[in-house]
Amino acid sequence: MKDIILEILKIVAPVSVALIVFSQGLGIAPGRVAAYFREQPGLMLRSLLATLVLVPLAAIGLILLLKPSPGVAIGLAILVACPPAPLMLKAATKKGGGSAEFMASLHLSLALLAFVTVPAMLYMLSMLLNFKSQVDLGVMAWILARTILIPVALGLAIRGFFPSAADRLAPVIGKIGTVGIIVVAVAAIAALYPALLNMDAWSYFVIAVVSLAGLTIGHFFGPADASEKTVLAVECGVRHPVLALTIAASNYSPQQALPVMVPCIISFILIAMLYMTWRGKQASRGPA
Repeated sequence: MKDIILEILKIVAPVSVALIVFSQGLGIAPGRVAAYFREQPGLMLRSLLATLVLVPLAAIGLILLLKPSPGVAIGLAILVACPPAPLMLKAATKKGGGSAEFMASLHLSLALLAFVTVPAMLYMLSMLLNFKSQVDLGVMAWILARTILIPVALGLAIRGFFPSAADRLAPVIGKIGTVGIIVVAVAAIAALYPALLNMDAWSYFVIAVVSLAGLTIGHFFGPADASEKTVLAVECGVRHPVLALTIAASNYSPQQALPVMVPCIISFILIAMLYMTWRGKQASRGPA
């Protein structure tokens, strides 16, 4: 039964993520996404530096300092090497008051750069932590294409040519994607709860510290605009779960990868949700 659930989740999870990303693309004017590259290149460069360089460096420093088990260290290294965070696209903008345009711009940038940054960062982290990790570029390209690049591009295109249709479609598709993610989360926890219970308290502490370090870097390194600061924090604090799981399972067996990656991914998401709740309350009270 567990294997059947996992096989179903492999299909439902990417589709649900793609629907959420697509629905957000439907609500964003294409010109606003392009404006970040054209009008604020410094902001984009600083955001990419924080997400791609500072977060992995902070993670490796904390791993070497806190010395978790080898499995947790490798799992965290793989996870922090795999931006962007497609699951947070809707939550960061709705719950955390983040800028949808800025998040779409970052998502597209990080997804395109991932073909270089993910293998490069994994190589550096593997050298420091003494583990082997190879990336299948074809598999990675397909994951990024179907969960980010294609849904965002399609959503932006429909928004640009058929704005009225986009307004009607976006809420419905977004709700379908959200329901799918909820089903995936409940099913994953039900199927893999032994992995959550078997991990020791110190490992969870290290995972939480690494996650908080990413959020902190994004928050304090981010721009003055509160909505953009929230987006950068979330991008720094949460990564691409499907990509990280795929890399981990391809280098180790699923039986080795899942008990480590699932607690890491769930912990990162839960901590980010707490951060976004705080940021959303701040946004409702006025400028941060």
